Amino acid sequence: MSSMRWLQQQPDKVLSQHEVNKQFLRAEYTMLDHRVIAEARLKNFIRQELTQDLDSHAAAVVEEIRYGLEELCGSGASQWKIFPVYNVMLTIVGRLVNRVLVGLPLCRNQSYIDASTNFAQSIVITAALINLVPTWLRPILGPIFTIYDHRQSRKLAQVILPLVRQRAAEFSHDKIPSLRDSPAYPNDFITWALRDAYNDPDPSQRCPELITNRLVVLGFAAIQSSAITITNALFDIAASPSSGLIQQELRSEAFSARPSWSRNVLSKMTKTDSLLRESLRLWGFVSHGITKAVVAKEGVTLPSGEHLPYGAKCGIASYGPHHDEDFYQNPYHFDPFRFCRDGGNSNENPVAKTFVTTGDYYMGFSHGRHACPGRFFASQQLKLLLAHIFMLYDIEPISQRPRNRWLNNTIAPPVRETLRIRRRKETLGKPVEKDLERRQDYAQVLSTL
Repeated sequence: MSSMRWLQQQPDKVLSQHEVNKQFLRAEYTMLDHRVIAEARLKNFIRQELTQDLDSHAAAVVEEIRYGLEELCGSGASQWKIFPVYNVMLTIVGRLVNRVLVGLPLCRNQSYIDASTNFAQSIVITAALINLVPTWLRPILGPIFTIYDHRQSRKLAQVILPLVRQRAAEFSHDKIPSLRDSPAYPNDFITWALRDAYNDPDPSQRCPELITNRLVVLGFAAIQSSAITITNALFDIAASPSSGLIQQELRSEAFSARPSWSRNVLSKMTKTDSLLRESLRLWGFVSHGITKAVVAKEGVTLPSGEHLPYGAKCGIASYGPHHDEDFYQNPYHFDPFRFCRDGGNSNENPVAKTFVTTGDYYMGFSHGRHACPGRFFASQQLKLLLAHIFMLYDIEPISQRPRNRWLNNTIAPPVRETLRIRRRKETLGKPVEKDLERRQDYAQVLSTL
């Protein structure tokens, strides 16, 4: 039996990935409320409300991408301009995520987005600092290290709490609206959370502060990872010797896919999908792949015979398998269409080569039953974002890719380096929808493209 198979077969009461995630993020200090990290509600919201309903959010995501790109990257003269990749992508991804979670006009409130993205950026750094501190000092220094993060969360709460309280006042046990059957209630996180809370016999679950903290934490999970992934992908494209050809291939695929942008259509954007998978393979932002903590009091015995005591950790790092020369041809080389060529150039099953499909040699979203549940939403966002970037803009090739930097066991993208971007002449002068109040159906949104 392979180590991976054995690891995946162990029950959560013996080996816990959740416990490792809590320790990695030092969740007792960074995640705002102990109830947020002790429950499965956020995963359930992602799987049941978000992933299953991606198509209903696609039009809003497209509108927000178009609006954000034209505001931050320009809609005017076709001249090269400096493009601070990470900062722009962080802001746009923050808006996309919040367009789905809280809707208009809040997702375009710059103060709100700044607080949301600042919180998302800071958490991993804060957790890394706390993890460097001796255990006995953490209760003292942990609250100090998280002062900035809590300040950002309070800024978010100042805006969100009144909305939650207002919406909560309209809920009752005998009147729990359905998302699809009651158009009076927005299809957003606040509605999902309130429906869930009022279906729970525990009245403490209806606490507006708790619901607000869940929203803040979910935003962190969705924003930072996608911003890092798209930043890495854009630098990979710009630094490739075939940059111009890659951009043209992605552009052609995007124009072929529009105007639907449905989940089914996005699944056929195989070149965009392959490129995202290849970039994440090279630059997965967390290197530990699958790591689990021994939570069985009696410990656990590995297939090799070694005994691990309670509290020990075991797992498989992702960096090695992602760069394994026996599995990937030329594994340190960015080959954007590696996973969509007939036969491919890896030893992986061709059916299992999509951006969101995890495996023993692809753990960008972890692997197994605890793989990231938000990866399908991330895939939708990133494909749509890449498609619109290259439909609307050219990116100037660069001679050398900037370095990614390690911090603890995370890999940071080039956050300060810039590229140059230019609006494509044939797209100049096309209007972007600026009406923050009017609800538009799918066809109306897409008719402006």
